Amino acid sequence: MGKTPAGIRIRALTAADLTAVSSIDERSFFDVWSPSMWLDELNNSLTTYLVLEDNGRILGYAGFWLVAGEAQITRVAVAAEERERGLGTRLTAALINKAWDLGAVAVTLEVRESNVAAQKVYLTCGFASEGIRPNYYEDNHENAIIMWLYKEGKPDV
Repeated sequence: MGKTPAGIRIRALTAADLTAVSSIDERSFFDVWSPSMWLDELNNSLTTYLVLEDNGRILGYAGFWLVAGEAQITRVAVAAEERERGLGTRLTAALINKAWDLGAVAVTLEVRESNVAAQKVYLTCGFASEGIRPNYYEDNHENAIIMWLYKEGKPDV
């Protein structure tokens, strides 16, 4: 992981952060969330969102829904000009720790097959690929890789 500046901190997302987060979202995802969707997420008791900032400037954000002990990661994004500095790994690790703190026993996500950089981040954080969702993404019908991380090892089924 690359060296990060001393001014970096990770904290809870607030309504005041939504303009900066929306800007990163627009440049990171095909399915951009509207301001009302962001407010719904922020006001939902099942969700947790974090921002990564450097001296007050938001460089990335991440969040999950916590349902029945499983944290489903909804979004992880770092501003395009800030990528390849280890910030995505740092943010994802903080998100996982927050999920454990809130009682999650597992964390899961879907990631595009072509998004090798994100897959590397998730593998670095301990996730394992456990399946494929065929034609998952609306824009190009790309498959999604389903990844899981278990707090105390994968349960026997």
